[in-house]
Amino acid sequence: MNDNEKELISSDELVKLANHALKSHDDYIDGLVVYKAVQTPDAIVFKGENFLDEQGLPTAKSMAAFNLYKWLSYQFSAFYTVES
Repeated sequence: MNDNEKELISSDELVKLANHALKSHDDYIDGLVVYKAVQTPDAIVFKGENFLDEQGLPTAKSMAAFNLYKWLSYQFSAFYTVES
C-alpha cells in the first residue's frame, strides 16, 4: 500500500484505536496508555506512558512499553496517515 492509499485520520481518533489495540495485545502492561500520535515522514510515532522512576530513569517496564509503541507504529503506519 502506498501513501496515496492510506486513510487520513485525526491524531485523537488514532489514539483511541491504538489504546484499544494495546489492551488486546498479549504483552499489554497495566497502566500503559497512548497520549499522542505524530506523523513523521516514514511512520507514525506513538507517545505515552514510559514507566520512568522518580529520577526519570527507565524501569523494567520501559522497554516493554517501547516495544508495544513500536508494534503500534508498525501496525498503523501501513494503513493510516495522521492529519496535520
